[in-house]
Amino acid sequence: MFEELSIVMEKVNPNAGADVYGAAIVDDNILGKPTQTTRQRSAKRLSELYATDPSCTVFRLLRHFWNADSAGRPMLAFLVAVARDPLLRDMTPTILLEPSGQDVNAREIAVWLREKFPGRYRDTTLKSTSQNLASTWTQAGILTGKIKKQRARPVVTPVVAAFAVLLGYLCGLRGKMLLDSLWTRMLDRPSSDVTDLVAEASRQGWLNYKAAGSVVEITFPGLLRSQEERAAYEQD
Repeated sequence: MFEELSIVMEKVNPNAGADVYGAAIVDDNILGKPTQTTRQRSAKRLSELYATDPSCTVFRLLRHFWNADSAGRPMLAFLVAVARDPLLRDMTPTILLEPSGQDVNAREIAVWLREKFPGRYRDTTLKSTSQNLASTWTQAGILTGKIKKQRARPVVTPVVAAFAVLLGYLCGLRGKMLLDSLWTRMLDRPSSDVTDLVAEASRQGWLNYKAAGSVVEITFPGLLRSQEERAAYEQD
């Protein structure tokens, strides 16, 4: 859905409400879908994966970072999808264990699904779910190739690293834990690279990063609304 999301982000005013996003997809057909049913299906799936609602914190923050970093957009979108899709969140650590250049196909992903969730999927559902996961990982840059897919390393910029750390912050993590969390592990980079990317994000003004010995402080001045800050601390 990354291509569709990109069109929506380009065509819809960043300050628009959720109803405007839905109307743009279904009524105005900005995605060029052939039928009303496919328009509604696209609107529903985009809402499920990315929220497409500025009142949702992760989507508001996605919009904040989106225009600043075109190279990082696939991973920005992927991180939001991981935040909203439990299956993607559960299965991505498995694909990240595969070495770069390793062949990966839908049948292998189906085996992983069976092992992790025995009895959950019928064969037909298993096939489509495996294909959907492969497609999402390909759009993020974790896999490459149209038919024959191989493990690849996604493009990770300082902006992407800042967003990953911010997601951890929203989950209640603080200090050094922000540099080694579910979210930073999704970046497919060693911890030293993550630290370097976060330090560069700080120099670029996306966050404040301070480190003295084993003490690390990361904050996001002016970025979160007061209720979002309160919710983040309540997660702690």
